[in-house]
Amino acid sequence: MRHEAVLRIPVPDRKLAQAFLAALLPEAEKPPTDRLRAEVRLEGPVLVITMRASDTSSLRAGLNSYMSWLKAIENACSVAGKAGRPLRGSDGPV
Repeated sequence: MRHEAVLRIPVPDRKLAQAFLAALLPEAEKPPTDRLRAEVRLEGPVLVITMRASDTSSLRAGLNSYMSWLKAIENACSVAGKAGRPLRGSDGPV
């Protein structure tokens, strides 16, 4: 794999960071193509996504997908909080 991108996303709430990780792990473990490999992990309060691709098109597609999934998770958590079911982590409400 010739191309690489690393996303480092600070997530202040530990439970939310674990939710991001749990939601993204299946995608990283079973990629739809052999042109892109991704690793997802937590480094303390930072979600780290490392992507390696055989070409720039695959890397761009992977970046777009992971960013879209992160936004969808964030939106779902926001909606749940507004519906009167605040998401609570070890650091308090999200």
